[in-house]
Amino acid sequence: MGAFLETIEHWVSEFLTSTPGERVAGVFGPHAGQVLVAFLDNACGDHLEPADLNEPAIKDGVAIGLGRLALQGPEREQVPELLAEFLGYLETSGRLGGGEALGACARVTATAHLLKKQVRKATIKVGPNDPCPCGSGKKYKKCCMNA
Repeated sequence: MGAFLETIEHWVSEFLTSTPGERVAGVFGPHAGQVLVAFLDNACGDHLEPADLNEPAIKDGVAIGLGRLALQGPEREQVPELLAEFLGYLETSGRLGGGEALGACARVTATAHLLKKQVRKATIKVGPNDPCPCGSGKKYKKCCMNA
């Protein structure tokens, strides 16, 4: 946990009790506070005050903080909007300069990290006694296996 955890928890609880926060938390579900605390705590770390957030810190907060959480389907899909609303709220409440722009950055970053699909390349499994895929006509173990 970072050095600014108390401030972060205060900001998150204040957001969740505000009108926009209640609306977003109602759509997101019961883990909204946990997600926001993990995000902001990892974005700040031990060296950056929450009021001094910047784009690299936002990207770290998404990649490190949210990567550890076991979020499923609908919650994963709502994370980008939750982060954007939270950072926008911090700007309108006077706590964070440029919160709207940082919220847009968080939305894009969270979408890229949390919603991407893992794609596996199709590979040919070749055993040592199968014909070599290079087309030489030799067995794989006598041709390209050790190359």
